[in-house]
Amino acid sequence: MKTNKKEIVRKSELLAQIRADLKAWEEAEPDFDDNYFDESDVISYYDFLVNKYQDEWVIIDDIREGGSDEGAV
Repeated sequence: MKTNKKEIVRKSELLAQIRADLKAWEEAEPDFDDNYFDESDVISYYDFLVNKYQDEWVIIDDIREGGSDEGAV
């Protein structure tokens, strides 16, 4: 029997992990220049992960940029 438990993920932690992973990939790959990945790549990958794991994760928006509630759970 499958349970419907969801993992709680903080937006700030997920974004930090994505930034660290992209930076590590950038440093490990000789064909990538410094700053090959920018913030738009981070946000794009974040959006991809949120959509992919929407049935498995609950995202806690702990950033609240500009006072906006957009994307808040």
